[in-house]
Amino acid sequence: MKKIVVLSGSPHHPGTSEQLVDAFVKGAIEAGNELYRFDAGRRVNEFSLIQLVDNHSGMEVEEEPDDVIKEEVMPKLLAADLVVFGSSLYYYGINSALKAVIDRFYSYNHELHGDKEAITLISGYGDEDAFKSLELYFDQLLQYMRWPLVGKALAADSWNEAKLAQHVEAAYQLGRKIH
Repeated sequence: MKKIVVLSGSPHHPGTSEQLVDAFVKGAIEAGNELYRFDAGRRVNEFSLIQLVDNHSGMEVEEEPDDVIKEEVMPKLLAADLVVFGSSLYYYGINSALKAVIDRFYSYNHELHGDKEAITLISGYGDEDAFKSLELYFDQLLQYMRWPLVGKALAADSWNEAKLAQHVEAAYQLGRKIH
């Protein structure tokens, strides 16, 4: 059994990335894993953006607000074995709510590095070339965090309901394989 944290950015209900996340969650729970899910896109009024202040010349520190990220998300994230990121493609990048949560990793950099694995669940419209910058972002983020990518679902053609259903099934099966 793994401790899994799912961070989803979409505010759309039911959006295409949410469908991928829902399917993964269902599979992972059926496989007996402990799971915590944070839908940032629907909870943006509960947390602040990263706020940095100069501690002394050349040294920034986060002025950490006492909000849902600090009180709920970070304790779960610090204890997690696996982190799942769910986002639709937004102007060649991730959703801003999910990015705001990732930016809040700043105060926990040292504690978060290593000892976790990651999965990405991405959806959107267009061919796979449109997703190159988003995939590069996740590659670089995960390399920096030292979290190996152990699975992914990319629904580049999520406008097509038949193809989206195949990607949703793949996300479900990905969740079922986690032990």
